[in-house]
Amino acid sequence: MREARDLEIRIGDEVVAPATAWGMEWVDRRHGVALARRDDETVPLLVEGSGSRWTVTLHGRRIPVEARTWRERVLAEAETAGLTQDGPVTVTATLPGLIVAVAVAAGDDVEAGSPLLTIEAMKMQNEVRAPRAGRVIEVSVASGQAVATGAVLLRLG
Repeated sequence: MREARDLEIRIGDEVVAPATAWGMEWVDRRHGVALARRDDETVPLLVEGSGSRWTVTLHGRRIPVEARTWRERVLAEAETAGLTQDGPVTVTATLPGLIVAVAVAAGDDVEAGSPLLTIEAMKMQNEVRAPRAGRVIEVSVASGQAVATGAVLLRLG
């Protein structure tokens, strides 16, 4: 079990110190009912969520809480940095397959989430979308071309 001091706790956009003086005991984990205890004080809680995102109901107030490990913080920061960078972005294949459609050409402006191309893998079509807004600098593949995982598909500027 993780120690509270190993986590970054956020309530809204604010990082808060873990309440290390408090302990939590599940009453009915399946239904999210728990008790928070400190010395002689006991407070009932309703805990909903999973992973790092939770909602804690305390005294009738629903409080969104995020508890992330060091690894989760680093991965989230890397993802955010990739989406906000101003320089060129290389879009690569996340799985091997066959390019069945290319929806953009060099010089096209795209919005974040716009379809760029479609890869067929194991008879399933997977749409590759723009990770951020930008202009297509180069398209490195064509319809009918086989690609491996990690192959460069295109570059956005």
